[in-house]
Amino acid sequence: MFYRPLRLLKIISIVLFLIIIIYQLYKISFNLKKYKFIRKEQIISAVSPSSPIPTISINPNEDFQEITETLPPFYVRLPNFSDDEAKSWFYNSSYYKINSKKCPHNSCEKYGVLFNDPKEHLSVKLSFVKNGLYLNDDCGYNYGDDAVRRGFENDNELKTIYDKLFIYTVPDGWSFQHFLDGIGPKLSHSSSYLKKYPDAKVLILKGARFDRSVKEIWSMLGVEESSRIIHHNGNNEIGARLLINPCRTPGIHPRLWHNAREMYWSISNITKSSSESERKNFIYIQRTATNAMNGGRLILNDDLFMNLLKEYCLKKNLNFIQYDHSKDSNHIRYRIELFYNSKYIIGVHSGALSNMNFAQSGTTLIEIMPYRPLKSSLPMTCSMFNPADLKACAGYILYTQSQLLNQTYWILPTAVNNDGNMNVDLNRMKKLLEQI
Repeated sequence: MFYRPLRLLKIISIVLFLIIIIYQLYKISFNLKKYKFIRKEQIISAVSPSSPIPTISINPNEDFQEITETLPPFYVRLPNFSDDEAKSWFYNSSYYKINSKKCPHNSCEKYGVLFNDPKEHLSVKLSFVKNGLYLNDDCGYNYGDDAVRRGFENDNELKTIYDKLFIYTVPDGWSFQHFLDGIGPKLSHSSSYLKKYPDAKVLILKGARFDRSVKEIWSMLGVEESSRIIHHNGNNEIGARLLINPCRTPGIHPRLWHNAREMYWSISNITKSSSESERKNFIYIQRTATNAMNGGRLILNDDLFMNLLKEYCLKKNLNFIQYDHSKDSNHIRYRIELFYNSKYIIGVHSGALSNMNFAQSGTTLIEIMPYRPLKSSLPMTCSMFNPADLKACAGYILYTQSQLLNQTYWILPTAVNNDGNMNVDLNRMKKLLEQI
């Protein structure tokens, strides 16, 4: 009998392959036993896109219930341009090159950009899961159908089980800017349940800090950090007897942003009395080396720039307000009221411009948009990508927010130096002020 090493090697390979297959099948079987995917459901659809999202009572016999609503498509208008330089810059931006394809009849100037993707823009869902399981899924409209229905069977499967738990694990939701643009739209249709379940915990992602203004907004919503907020590090599995999940909500839709703004006004006890003609505040959101979380985007000729703004305010009988958030020690409700009464807001692209979320419709917003003339890199907004290399850019989120809130948005693109700072062209700024 001859020894054939190749045949032996072949047999060993087949045996190892079978062992791997059997092991994988065992893992799948084990996981199916460990976690169940809840299929039994009751779905409640809103009657009309304009009607408020209904309040429901949880049926203890139902493992899964969901409130759904389909919002109508919407348009985002193009910015206002004070000169051809600003218009040409925007038309060459990555944002316009990507989204101009969505303009009806190829007329962006007349109609704006149409947003009508059902999943990304229009479909609002609020889920209630009995014995729900959260496995660190991304909190957004892409939250999977199986993931949202995921549950656990035995208590000993998990280290952490809460009685009731809301999920708001939006990236950087602990910061002021991303609380407003990430968690705000989700709160706009789920905040009533925070009151309905006052003992429920609220899960947010743990961050480098917890902005005081964010903490104060949560507090006004009845969610105190000491008793209800859980800062999640993203590592452990979490279960809840009742898991309330508003994650599958569009990030942008005018209905959601208007409702969120109404919520901020309501919890601040804003008295809606001032008409547009009565509003006199011209707020300059000043960016300095000491108040900016990120470097760059400083106005080098800031004194001359402010003098121009003050002259304009004096001429138009407006109250010039130089706002520096780092020096604002007041409770967030006072800032909400300040921007509620604003008529004009101006500032360099930054998170502080997110205060526009407290301003009324019709407020004029002027964003000084910094960019690098020869390349495009964050934190500068994306403008000069290779035409064949289109990429989405977060730099236009403030423009989008302003349009969703039905405000009047103007853009002033301004080139920065090697340090990321700029001199604002005062002649261009003066020309813009003459047009607003």
